[in-house]
Amino acid sequence: MFQDHLTFEAFCQQFNSEQACAEALFEARWPDGFRCPTCRHPHFYLIQTRRLPLYECRSCRHQTSVIAGTIMEGSSTLLTRWFQAMFLISRPSGISASRLSQVIQVTYKTAWLIARKIRHALQQADEGEPLTGVVRVDPISYGYTYYSEAQQPLLIGGSLNERDEPQQVKIKQPDPSHVNNALRWIEKPGVQAFVDNHIDGQAVTVLGRGKLHPALNPIKWKVTAWLNFTFQGIGAKHLQAYLDEFCFRLNLKLRHAPVFNQLFHWCAATPTLTYKELTRSKPVLTVPWVVWGSKAKWKGKYLTLWNT
Repeated sequence: MFQDHLTFEAFCQQFNSEQACAEALFEARWPDGFRCPTCRHPHFYLIQTRRLPLYECRSCRHQTSVIAGTIMEGSSTLLTRWFQAMFLISRPSGISASRLSQVIQVTYKTAWLIARKIRHALQQADEGEPLTGVVRVDPISYGYTYYSEAQQPLLIGGSLNERDEPQQVKIKQPDPSHVNNALRWIEKPGVQAFVDNHIDGQAVTVLGRGKLHPALNPIKWKVTAWLNFTFQGIGAKHLQAYLDEFCFRLNLKLRHAPVFNQLFHWCAATPTLTYKELTRSKPVLTVPWVVWGSKAKWKGKYLTLWNT
């Protein structure tokens, strides 16, 4: 679609109308030509009486639109704003919901929901690509460095080439039941779950027992700096979505592949989630501090974070 070196201004000029965005979505959804989602018939009637065109199958009369079956389905937000959000999230630094709301001129809630749906699409991409080859797995943590009880235990895994350079990386939160709360340590079932869920069965897995592998150590500090600088810290509830976003961009950079094109593909191929589904509660670790950042407030003896 375009190269990653485009500026935001040039991108906005390229996709400056709903029609331009709708045409790009049509190509993404049906690169080999229209196929009815119900019967796979290749011909349609075009209905243009709504904001976005409808495509009515000539065989079964099923009607669909370019946003049906995508993360944008059901959204009243202009496609130009969705495209701008996708572009900004594809940039190396990403963007916070508060800053996104200012740039694309929507409310904070709308910006947060758009960004969270995009991250959901990136998580679907992550699930389909297990680590392969020789894989090194190490425990790391995210949080306030000087207090062990304030840190969120994580596992980082990297596919390494013959020069011990990372080719693909995943960073995952363990299930709370797999964490020793007293020691802030991930127990063996948590490590095994990482291996089973995120590493190809034919891979050679090496479990780190001490010092973090030199190829993975810089990645740990980069993701920590990114979370703290861009978002002023992320709480445990939504942390995994941000970790997957970071790894999505990192892995494409390691492959020298354009980020936006892949991000756009997954946004066009991933069914939407509702606000209720995205914000539902899930088990998380309870720690006195998750991270030290400006978007935090005291609540009793705990430091809680605003969701970003």
